[in-house]
Amino acid sequence: MEEEQVITFLIDGEAEVRPLISIPTSATIEQLKEKIKEYTGVPISRQTLLYNNSRLFDFCTIKRYKFGSPMVGVVLDVAPARKEINVNITVTCPAFRINVKVNPNKDTVIQLKQKIGEVWGIETKDITLWRLSRKMQDHLPLCRYYINEGSDVQFTRTGEPLNF
Repeated sequence: MEEEQVITFLIDGEAEVRPLISIPTSATIEQLKEKIKEYTGVPISRQTLLYNNSRLFDFCTIKRYKFGSPMVGVVLDVAPARKEINVNITVTCPAFRINVKVNPNKDTVIQLKQKIGEVWGIETKDITLWRLSRKMQDHLPLCRYYINEGSDVQFTRTGEPLNF
């Protein structure tokens, strides 16, 4: 009996987060998108995967594309959510957990820090935010970190250890 091959995809694109996802070659592109959704929270309906500028179709198996390597880079193009949509996210640290309403397409990381700072009286310079194990950069919009409804963001204060 032949052992099933597994391929690892480096998911690239506009976001700051670049997950590595391994999946059997017998799986479909839609199943790969489901794994991406599990990791990023981005709904399948908003995902388009590209390989060498060609779209990968949901109904096709990974084997069909004959990538020829056990490690393949694909581009994840995420269709924007409605421009005016606000979502609820959770900001956590060892001491607290709060829900915050943000607009991932408009709000930046520094704006989220300002909201947190207002609640607890903490200066934004003393706040570090993390998403999917990546330190978030102040000037970037939240959508660059796959912020969606229900997303989790970790919070640390400058000088304190990262405890997730």
